[in-house]
Amino acid sequence: MDFHVRGKIVLMRSFRKSVSAGLLALLVLGLTAYGSEPGAGPAAVKSGGPAFKDGNLERVRRFLAETSAPGIRLDDYYFVLIGDIQNGVRDLGHPVFNAIAKNIQGAIDEKTGERLYDKIRFVILLGDLVYEGPAARQWTGLEQAFAGRGPDGTVYPYIELLARDKPIFPALGNHEILSFRPRPQNRYKDLFDSPLGVDKFKAFFDWDRWIADPHIFYPVPSDLAASTFHELAAKLPDPGDRQVLADNYARKDDGRYHLKFYENPPLREAEFREGRDRLAVALAALFRKAGYGTLPVLNSDNMICYAFEAGNVVYLFLDSMARGWHYPVFSQLKQALYPDKKDQHRLNLFTLSPYNGQTDFYRAVAAYAREHGKTLIPMMHHSIFNKSRDPYSRGIEYNSWLALGFPQTPEEKGNPSLMDEIIFSDAPVTFSACVHRLETFSIIAKTPGQPDHTLQWYVSGGGGGPFKRGNLPSRIQVREDLFNQKLRNESGPDAGRSIEVKDPEAWFGNHYLLVHVKNGEVVDVSPRFIDPAELRRPLFRPQVTVASTYFSRPGSAGASLEFSPGFWGMEPFNRYLQFVNWRPSVTLGFVDYNVWEKIQDVQTYAASLEISPFVLECHLPRANIVTLRLLGFEWWDGRRDLRRAFLTTGVEMPVFYNFFGRLERLNLGIKAYFPLHAGSSVDPTFGRQVRVAFTVGYRFRF
Repeated sequence: MDFHVRGKIVLMRSFRKSVSAGLLALLVLGLTAYGSEPGAGPAAVKSGGPAFKDGNLERVRRFLAETSAPGIRLDDYYFVLIGDIQNGVRDLGHPVFNAIAKNIQGAIDEKTGERLYDKIRFVILLGDLVYEGPAARQWTGLEQAFAGRGPDGTVYPYIELLARDKPIFPALGNHEILSFRPRPQNRYKDLFDSPLGVDKFKAFFDWDRWIADPHIFYPVPSDLAASTFHELAAKLPDPGDRQVLADNYARKDDGRYHLKFYENPPLREAEFREGRDRLAVALAALFRKAGYGTLPVLNSDNMICYAFEAGNVVYLFLDSMARGWHYPVFSQLKQALYPDKKDQHRLNLFTLSPYNGQTDFYRAVAAYAREHGKTLIPMMHHSIFNKSRDPYSRGIEYNSWLALGFPQTPEEKGNPSLMDEIIFSDAPVTFSACVHRLETFSIIAKTPGQPDHTLQWYVSGGGGGPFKRGNLPSRIQVREDLFNQKLRNESGPDAGRSIEVKDPEAWFGNHYLLVHVKNGEVVDVSPRFIDPAELRRPLFRPQVTVASTYFSRPGSAGASLEFSPGFWGMEPFNRYLQFVNWRPSVTLGFVDYNVWEKIQDVQTYAASLEISPFVLECHLPRANIVTLRLLGFEWWDGRRDLRRAFLTTGVEMPVFYNFFGRLERLNLGIKAYFPLHAGSSVDPTFGRQVRVAFTVGYRFRF
């Protein structure tokens, strides 16, 4: 049962002088309860121990240092890959992720029965960690989950245990930069273009410190926090080195130090490439002197691409949002190079362009793996190869079209892309997510005069997002045909290349991948599906709201106690309503009419009863909860046969939280009263007119 008691306390006449004091007490009550508010602030986030980013960063560094220590052989181990753990839009919870974490605790070798948990060395979260990255509340909810508790009070002991035991490596997903706005999507910027989401992602994983590790491969950063920049300079004993650093970075209004190279770079490709390469080599040497694992590549906008090695394998994480509008400097480059909007697709995160730092980073990591005889495993959030065929579609379909280098107009023949290099490399396997199911297929790359090479592709997005069905074989065939059509236009040493896609299969259900690595090779990828019975439903926790309601003309006040038997999700009716809870309620209260007696009118009071069968709690973008009171019926009964009936409607939301990130349960609202019936009374006008009331209340959970 979920007891949602919402107070609308109408003060009796003997207490009408204390209305203002009551409201003040309500605010104090909210402020006092703030420290225990789930997700309301640092105290709540850290209640389960140190903040996740601190503990995880320590575990990542310890693991990477251990695997590279002399005499340590990491040649037989497992890792876990989970895609799309995104929180529920309706309750901000992670019940699927917790069920997966529980399953990981008991994972066994299906042939021998051996428990494998101790052999699992790390966890990969392959993007879409939250539903809407620019919303701070959702990252707070994720950190709460890592600390063992959901926003609704549900305990997540297995997430907490997994996060405590295993280092977690993340990838950037499209939902990390998804910013809902009241406009339709378009082909260019779409809704996945918010730099706010990237900032939240980096803050969550403490990115400035994340990349400051000798075992993390990363390009030369395009910007650094001021504290990081000064720490970096302090580690360079040579004054000349410090001067080179100071000459190439400048502090901007955001308080960070930015590479000057991108302030007004040469737009002619030859000049850009020459200046970029020279600067990359010089700066990478300084970063490595200071203990970084920086490669001699410039990061054009601090893109989320990095790599690490474990044993004889190099794991490479790519930023698969091909358009790149979520990076301000990259956006400026696109617009400067291609002023015509319809041409701006020509520069994206998968183009083989000197203006794109990710492509050069991929090549540098791939060269490192070849030179040291290590296996390269690239991975990214977007699956890219299994989307729709429409080049003029929106969202991730258009994004994947760009990533594959397909033509944008009938006159074009397509362009080489980073995907060509991945497919025709010696990488044996790649992992992606984004599609909320399990898919597998293999791409056989054929090059004249060379042996065929097979790239096994796993798409694993079963960590919590809603399932999406689709005809995989038909979509794969479309992409195969279009890709081969593009390859037929190649000339020179690449002429005659082609691909063949084989054995596409798809399964539906929440799952993760248990990957076995032995002697530098992926020897087994085992999907582990979760029994739906293991998924805990959101708790129907008792909830009380103490609130006051204020009317105007004449100044009146009210209060009530609202009871709700529980809430129900609306997604069974339509999957697009997954962000809505239905919460019917019954309310008892009082109304004190003309409480301050500021007009010459009758002062009186009445008891009230409200039945609200159509109350919806909506988790709207960039807000926590917006409560819509679509239609209710309210009856007043007071002294001397005072009887009134109204239809009511209104809206409430946690305004303070949405503006300041505080007081999540303090709600402000507006409510309209439409008269249906007005009996005789000492005040013939009382309750006869449409009234507008303002409400303020605080919700308690038990």
